[in-house]
Amino acid sequence: MILMTFILIVVIIFAILPKYSKRISVTISRYVYKITDNELSIRTEIKDLKSEQDTISMTEEFAKHAKLQRRIDKLSAEVKRLAAVRNSKITVVNIGVKAGIYVSQAILMLVIVLTNRTEPLLLFPENWFYPFHNIVALPTGVPGGLGVVCWIMACRTAVNRFISLWSVGQSSEEIKTQLFVPERKLEEIPLD
Repeated sequence: MILMTFILIVVIIFAILPKYSKRISVTISRYVYKITDNELSIRTEIKDLKSEQDTISMTEEFAKHAKLQRRIDKLSAEVKRLAAVRNSKITVVNIGVKAGIYVSQAILMLVIVLTNRTEPLLLFPENWFYPFHNIVALPTGVPGGLGVVCWIMACRTAVNRFISLWSVGQSSEEIKTQLFVPERKLEEIPLD
């Protein structure tokens, strides 16, 4: 019974965890890929140049204004390039976190199945699952037994159904609040 509860909890965790992989990867990336001092200095230089450019009249000192604008554009392009490099690294972390979740789930389930392959989790009368008794008993082969594989599949199906029903309920409530528009009174428009 403890193993059955443990499997159910593991299935619930691994069903919910991929939905939060983006948040996990963003948290990891904040600590690993911080904004560099070089990028911060370029950003402050851009702010300084923009404030200097605001003090210059564009019509009276066009050459100076254009020169500052070219410099701002060059520094902005450099900041965008640095941000793109950082964002690509964050994307790699996001993919790695998702892959890590799925790989760890597969390994954990494989270990559970391999360590508990000889004994059934529960024993039922043999005729309860008659046409499917061999499938239900996987991998034990004990007639009337509930195998680990069948229990994992049953837990996974139940959790996925619950999550899909939960998300449908959430989305229908959001749709109702978005579609509700109070009635408007027609204003009298003069026809003159």
